[in-house]
Amino acid sequence: MKPWMNVNMGFQEPPSDRPNPPPPSYRSKRWTSRATTDVHATSYRRIEPLAVASLALGGLSFLPMFGWPMIPIPIAGVVCGLLALRQIANFPSEKTGRGMAVSGLALSIVLGLLGIFYFSYFVVYGVPIGYTGVTFAELQPDKEAGEVIPQKILDLEGKFIFLKGYMYPGRRSMGIQQFVFVPSVAHCKFCQRDLASTEMIQVTMVGDQLADYSVHMVGIGGKLHIDHAEALRPLGGMPYKLEADVFRE
Repeated sequence: MKPWMNVNMGFQEPPSDRPNPPPPSYRSKRWTSRATTDVHATSYRRIEPLAVASLALGGLSFLPMFGWPMIPIPIAGVVCGLLALRQIANFPSEKTGRGMAVSGLALSIVLGLLGIFYFSYFVVYGVPIGYTGVTFAELQPDKEAGEVIPQKILDLEGKFIFLKGYMYPGRRSMGIQQFVFVPSVAHCKFCQRDLASTEMIQVTMVGDQLADYSVHMVGIGGKLHIDHAEALRPLGGMPYKLEADVFRE
């Protein structure tokens, strides 16, 4: 039997004439450990905190719709996003989170602008949701073009509009259901000039809505009706009728 064969232990590797390698020294063990640590350190990149902040602020950037004090939120989101992208570009091997920074930047811009527009249009200008804001100037026809009623206003017939102006003084001052709506306070009982037919709106408050007379500008919203025959009268006629369900001082 071969010396390296053992019946009880099975097959064993034959002895080799080459000497066994020396055990690794302490210095080589330390170098191997350090190399492994360096590999893991270079492969790990931490998320830039400014990218996280930008994404969080971007999600809250709609808040300016509730008031001007909230406007710094989207501005801060944009600033954090830009700073995060700069930090990630300067330290690409150490920091990550570019996708979060870009998303936060985009959300801050888009939601911020939408929130500011909503507050400006629906709160400052008082246009309720579902109503189209118009002005008295838009109600006036182009005489040179032969218009009787502007086409833009004709397209709004039967729809809900909102505009601001002044109440023409009448006999009652409180609990008014019907009144004439005019563009400026100069038009009163002793007005300086006659009003054109398209410069007056016959307002009728619907439902339980009643209005109190005010010398200040008010906002009126309701369904628009147009009487084309009245529009042909140069003075005194009122082609615009408004079934009002919104009255704002």
